[in-house]
Amino acid sequence: MQNELMIALHMAREAGGILLEGHRLGVAPEVVEHKGAIDLVTPYDRRSEALVRARLAEHFPDDTVLAEEGGQTEGQGPEGAARRVWCVDPLDGTTNFAHGLPFFCVSIALLIDGEAAVGVVHAPALDWTFSCVAGEAPRFNGSPLPRLAARDDLGSSLLMFGCGYDRTTRPERYLAMIATFMTRTQGLRRTGSAALDCCICSRGQVDGYMEVNLHPWDLAAGVLIARGAGAVATDVDGGPFDPFTGRLLLGRPGVHGRMLEVIRENDVFLHEKDGSYGR
Repeated sequence: MQNELMIALHMAREAGGILLEGHRLGVAPEVVEHKGAIDLVTPYDRRSEALVRARLAEHFPDDTVLAEEGGQTEGQGPEGAARRVWCVDPLDGTTNFAHGLPFFCVSIALLIDGEAAVGVVHAPALDWTFSCVAGEAPRFNGSPLPRLAARDDLGSSLLMFGCGYDRTTRPERYLAMIATFMTRTQGLRRTGSAALDCCICSRGQVDGYMEVNLHPWDLAAGVLIARGAGAVATDVDGGPFDPFTGRLLLGRPGVHGRMLEVIRENDVFLHEKDGSYGR
Protein backbone atom coordinates (compact mmCIF):
# COMPACT_ATOMS: atom_id res chain seq x y z
CA MET A 1 0.00 0.00 0.00
CA GLN A 2 3.00 2.37 0.01
CA ASN A 3 2.32 3.45 -3.56
CA GLU A 4 -1.32 4.20 -2.73
CA LEU A 5 -0.22 6.10 0.37
CA MET A 6 2.28 8.27 -1.51
CA ILE A 7 -0.27 9.11 -4.20
CA ALA A 8 -2.94 9.87 -1.57
CA LEU A 9 -0.54 12.20 0.25
CA HIS A 10 0.31 14.00 -2.97
CA MET A 11 -3.36 14.36 -3.91
CA ALA A 12 -4.28 15.67 -0.47
CA ARG A 13 -1.52 18.28 -0.55
CA GLU A 14 -2.46 19.40 -4.06
CA ALA A 15 -6.11 19.69 -3.09
CA GLY A 16 -5.08 21.39 0.13
CA GLY A 17 -3.31 24.03 -1.91
CA ILE A 18 -6.61 24.88 -3.58
CA LEU A 19 -8.31 25.19 -0.20
CA LEU A 20 -5.49 27.28 1.23
CA GLU A 21 -5.88 29.70 -1.66
CA GLY A 22 -9.55 30.11 -0.80
CA HIS A 23 -8.80 30.46 2.91
CA ARG A 24 -6.30 33.25 2.28
CA LEU A 25 -8.45 35.10 -0.24
CA GLY A 26 -11.69 34.63 1.68
CA VAL A 27 -14.90 33.13 0.35
CA ALA A 28 -17.44 35.63 -0.94
CA PRO A 29 -20.93 34.93 0.47
CA GLU A 30 -22.49 35.05 -2.99
CA VAL A 31 -20.53 31.99 -4.18
CA VAL A 32 -21.57 29.81 -1.22
CA GLU A 33 -24.38 27.41 -2.12
CA HIS A 34 -26.77 25.67 0.26
CA LYS A 35 -27.31 21.93 -0.14
CA GLY A 36 -29.56 22.18 2.91
CA ALA A 37 -30.51 24.80 5.48
CA ILE A 38 -27.04 24.72 7.07
CA ASP A 39 -25.18 22.38 4.69
CA LEU A 40 -22.84 24.50 2.55
CA VAL A 41 -20.76 23.94 -0.56
CA THR A 42 -18.28 26.33 -2.19
CA PRO A 43 -16.43 26.39 -5.51
CA TYR A 44 -13.35 25.25 -3.60
CA ASP A 45 -15.09 22.01 -2.53
CA ARG A 46 -15.73 21.28 -6.19
CA ARG A 47 -12.26 22.27 -7.42
CA SER A 48 -10.66 20.12 -4.73
CA GLU A 49 -12.81 17.11 -5.60
CA ALA A 50 -12.23 17.53 -9.33
CA LEU A 51 -8.49 17.46 -8.78
CA VAL A 52 -8.61 14.32 -6.63
CA ARG A 53 -10.91 12.54 -9.09
CA ALA A 54 -8.58 13.43 -11.96
CA ARG A 55 -5.55 12.07 -10.13
CA LEU A 56 -7.36 8.87 -9.17
CA ALA A 57 -8.49 8.36 -12.76
CA GLU A 58 -4.88 8.76 -13.83
CA HIS A 59 -3.33 6.42 -11.28
CA PHE A 60 -6.14 3.97 -10.46
CA PRO A 61 -8.63 3.99 -13.36
CA ASP A 62 -10.15 0.65 -12.32
CA ASP A 63 -11.04 1.80 -8.82
CA THR A 64 -14.36 3.23 -7.65
CA VAL A 65 -14.54 6.74 -6.22
CA LEU A 66 -17.09 7.78 -3.59
CA ALA A 67 -16.85 11.51 -2.89
CA GLU A 68 -19.06 14.00 -1.12
CA GLU A 69 -19.95 16.35 -3.95
CA GLY A 70 -20.01 13.96 -6.92
CA GLY A 71 -21.29 10.76 -5.34
CA GLN A 72 -20.03 7.38 -6.53
CA THR A 73 -18.25 6.87 -9.84
CA GLU A 74 -17.57 3.31 -10.94
CA GLY A 75 -14.12 2.36 -12.16
CA GLN A 76 -13.52 1.24 -15.70
CA GLY A 77 -12.04 -2.12 -14.76
CA PRO A 78 -13.51 -5.63 -14.75
CA GLU A 79 -16.36 -6.73 -12.52
CA GLY A 80 -15.19 -6.79 -8.93
CA ALA A 81 -13.03 -3.70 -9.22
CA ALA A 82 -15.41 -1.94 -6.81
CA ARG A 83 -13.81 -3.90 -4.00
CA ARG A 84 -11.37 -0.94 -4.03
CA VAL A 85 -13.25 2.25 -3.18
CA TRP A 86 -11.67 5.66 -2.60
CA CYS A 87 -13.67 7.69 -0.07
CA VAL A 88 -12.98 11.38 -0.58
CA ASP A 89 -14.08 14.43 1.35
CA PRO A 90 -12.59 17.30 -0.66
CA LEU A 91 -13.35 19.83 2.08
CA ASP A 92 -14.39 18.57 5.51
CA GLY A 93 -15.39 21.57 7.59
CA THR A 94 -16.95 23.68 4.83
CA THR A 95 -18.83 25.91 7.29
CA ASN A 96 -15.54 26.72 9.07
CA PHE A 97 -13.90 27.35 5.70
CA ALA A 98 -16.67 29.68 4.56
CA HIS A 99 -16.30 31.71 7.77
CA GLY A 100 -12.50 31.88 7.64
CA LEU A 101 -11.79 29.43 10.47
CA PRO A 102 -8.74 27.18 9.89
CA PHE A 103 -10.37 23.91 11.03
CA PHE A 104 -10.93 22.25 7.65
CA CYS A 105 -9.19 19.48 5.76
CA VAL A 106 -9.00 17.09 2.82
CA SER A 107 -9.77 13.49 3.78
CA ILE A 108 -8.89 10.54 1.51
CA ALA A 109 -9.20 6.84 2.30
CA LEU A 110 -8.90 3.66 0.28
CA LEU A 111 -11.34 0.93 1.32
CA ILE A 112 -10.63 -2.62 0.23
CA ASP A 113 -13.57 -4.96 0.72
CA GLY A 114 -15.08 -2.36 3.06
CA GLU A 115 -12.03 -2.01 5.30
CA ALA A 116 -9.80 1.07 5.32
CA ALA A 117 -6.33 0.23 3.99
CA VAL A 118 -4.92 3.73 3.53
CA GLY A 119 -5.95 7.04 5.07
CA VAL A 120 -4.73 10.63 4.73
CA VAL A 121 -6.11 13.76 6.40
CA HIS A 122 -4.47 17.06 5.44
CA ALA A 123 -5.37 20.37 7.11
CA PRO A 124 -3.52 22.99 5.06
CA ALA A 125 -4.30 26.08 7.17
CA LEU A 126 -3.03 24.28 10.28
CA ASP A 127 -0.08 22.65 8.49
CA TRP A 128 -1.20 19.24 9.79
CA THR A 129 -0.88 16.05 7.78
CA PHE A 130 -1.95 12.68 9.19
CA SER A 131 -1.46 9.42 7.33
CA CYS A 132 -1.74 5.70 7.96
CA VAL A 133 -1.48 2.32 6.26
CA ALA A 134 -3.49 -0.39 7.99
CA GLY A 135 -1.29 -2.44 10.29
CA GLU A 136 1.36 0.29 10.58
CA ALA A 137 1.83 3.19 12.98
CA PRO A 138 0.12 6.37 11.80
CA ARG A 139 2.18 9.48 11.13
CA PHE A 140 1.73 13.14 11.92
CA ASN A 141 3.72 15.50 9.70
CA GLY A 142 5.97 12.59 8.81
CA SER A 143 6.74 11.39 12.35
CA PRO A 144 5.20 8.26 13.93
CA LEU A 145 2.43 8.92 16.42
CA PRO A 146 3.01 7.37 19.87
CA ARG A 147 0.51 4.81 21.14
CA LEU A 148 -2.29 6.21 23.24
CA ALA A 149 -2.01 5.37 26.93
CA ALA A 150 -5.04 3.88 28.67
CA ARG A 151 -7.02 6.09 31.02
CA ASP A 152 -9.97 5.07 33.16
CA ASP A 153 -11.22 8.34 34.59
CA LEU A 154 -13.99 9.94 32.55
CA GLY A 155 -14.21 12.88 34.95
CA SER A 156 -10.74 14.12 33.98
CA SER A 157 -11.24 13.44 30.27
CA LEU A 158 -11.69 16.02 27.52
CA LEU A 159 -14.10 14.86 24.82
CA MET A 160 -15.07 16.01 21.35
CA PHE A 161 -18.50 15.70 19.78
CA GLY A 162 -20.27 16.63 16.58
CA CYS A 163 -23.80 17.59 15.57
CA GLY A 164 -25.16 16.46 12.22
CA TYR A 165 -27.02 18.64 9.75
CA ASP A 166 -30.28 17.37 11.26
CA ARG A 167 -29.57 19.37 14.42
CA THR A 168 -32.05 22.05 13.37
CA THR A 169 -34.89 19.53 13.04
CA ARG A 170 -33.86 17.02 15.73
CA PRO A 171 -32.01 19.11 18.32
CA GLU A 172 -33.11 16.94 21.25
CA ARG A 173 -30.76 14.07 20.34
CA TYR A 174 -27.73 16.38 20.52
CA LEU A 175 -28.88 18.41 23.51
CA ALA A 176 -29.37 15.19 25.48
CA MET A 177 -25.86 14.03 24.59
CA ILE A 178 -24.30 17.38 25.53
CA ALA A 179 -26.16 17.57 28.84
CA THR A 180 -25.28 13.98 29.72
CA PHE A 181 -21.53 14.29 29.10
CA MET A 182 -21.08 17.92 30.16
CA THR A 183 -21.61 16.98 33.80
CA ARG A 184 -19.43 13.86 33.70
CA THR A 185 -16.26 15.10 32.00
CA GLN A 186 -13.65 17.83 32.22
CA GLY A 187 -15.12 19.42 29.11
CA LEU A 188 -16.60 19.07 25.64
CA ARG A 189 -15.18 20.54 22.42
CA ARG A 190 -16.38 20.75 18.82
CA THR A 191 -14.33 21.69 15.73
CA GLY A 192 -16.90 21.12 12.98
CA SER A 193 -14.75 18.58 11.12
CA ALA A 194 -15.24 14.89 11.84
CA ALA A 195 -11.98 13.88 10.14
CA LEU A 196 -9.99 16.36 12.24
CA ASP A 197 -11.79 15.28 15.42
CA CYS A 198 -10.61 11.71 14.84
CA CYS A 199 -7.06 12.88 14.19
CA ILE A 200 -6.97 15.13 17.26
CA CYS A 201 -8.03 12.07 19.23
CA SER A 202 -5.20 10.07 17.63
CA ARG A 203 -2.68 12.54 19.11
CA GLY A 204 -4.16 12.20 22.60
CA GLN A 205 -5.10 15.88 22.71
CA VAL A 206 -8.62 14.79 23.54
CA ASP A 207 -9.64 11.47 25.03
CA GLY A 208 -12.71 10.60 22.99
CA TYR A 209 -15.10 11.67 20.26
CA MET A 210 -18.71 10.80 19.37
CA GLU A 211 -21.05 11.67 16.52
CA VAL A 212 -23.90 10.24 14.46
CA ASN A 213 -25.48 11.09 11.10
CA LEU A 214 -22.17 11.17 9.22
CA HIS A 215 -20.99 9.68 5.91
CA PRO A 216 -18.14 7.30 5.02
CA TRP A 217 -16.01 10.10 3.57
CA ASP A 218 -16.21 11.90 6.94
CA LEU A 219 -14.92 8.92 8.91
CA ALA A 220 -12.92 6.35 6.94
CA ALA A 221 -9.50 8.02 6.96
CA GLY A 222 -9.69 9.56 10.43
CA VAL A 223 -10.81 6.36 12.15
CA LEU A 224 -8.00 4.36 10.50
CA ILE A 225 -5.48 6.90 11.80
CA ALA A 226 -6.95 6.95 15.32
CA ARG A 227 -7.15 3.16 15.50
CA GLY A 228 -3.56 2.95 14.35
CA ALA A 229 -2.59 5.04 17.38
CA GLY A 230 -4.46 2.66 19.70
CA ALA A 231 -7.90 4.29 19.95
CA VAL A 232 -10.98 2.09 20.21
CA ALA A 233 -13.68 2.70 17.57
CA THR A 234 -17.20 1.26 17.65
CA ASP A 235 -20.75 2.18 16.80
CA VAL A 236 -22.27 4.41 19.48
CA ASP A 237 -24.18 1.36 20.74
CA GLY A 238 -20.94 -0.61 21.16
CA GLY A 239 -21.36 -2.67 18.00
CA PRO A 240 -18.70 -2.90 15.27
CA PHE A 241 -17.73 0.35 13.62
CA ASP A 242 -18.90 0.67 10.02
CA PRO A 243 -18.23 3.97 8.19
CA PHE A 244 -21.37 3.48 6.11
CA THR A 245 -23.66 3.78 9.16
CA GLY A 246 -22.32 7.23 10.00
CA ARG A 247 -22.18 6.42 13.74
CA LEU A 248 -18.95 6.59 15.73
CA LEU A 249 -17.81 6.27 19.33
CA LEU A 250 -14.04 6.76 19.49
CA GLY A 251 -11.78 6.91 22.52
CA ARG A 252 -8.50 5.99 24.07
CA PRO A 253 -8.47 2.62 25.86
CA GLY A 254 -10.43 2.84 29.10
CA VAL A 255 -12.18 6.10 28.28
CA HIS A 256 -14.05 4.50 25.39
CA GLY A 257 -15.55 1.95 27.75
CA ARG A 258 -16.58 4.67 30.21
CA MET A 259 -18.22 6.67 27.43
CA LEU A 260 -20.13 3.60 26.31
CA GLU A 261 -21.34 2.98 29.88
CA VAL A 262 -22.74 6.52 30.06
CA ILE A 263 -24.42 6.19 26.67
CA ARG A 264 -26.10 2.94 27.69
CA GLU A 265 -27.12 4.17 31.14
CA ASN A 266 -28.68 7.34 29.75
CA ASP A 267 -30.05 5.99 26.47
CA VAL A 268 -28.07 8.57 24.49
CA PHE A 269 -28.41 7.92 20.74
CA LEU A 270 -29.55 4.33 21.33
CA HIS A 271 -33.28 4.54 20.68
CA GLU A 272 -32.94 5.84 17.14
CA LYS A 273 -30.86 4.70 14.18
CA ASP A 274 -29.73 6.83 11.30
CA GLY A 275 -30.10 5.62 7.77
CA SER A 276 -27.00 3.87 6.51
CA TYR A 277 -25.25 5.37 3.52
CA GLY A 278 -25.36 2.98 0.59
CA ARG A 279 -26.25 -0.09 2.66
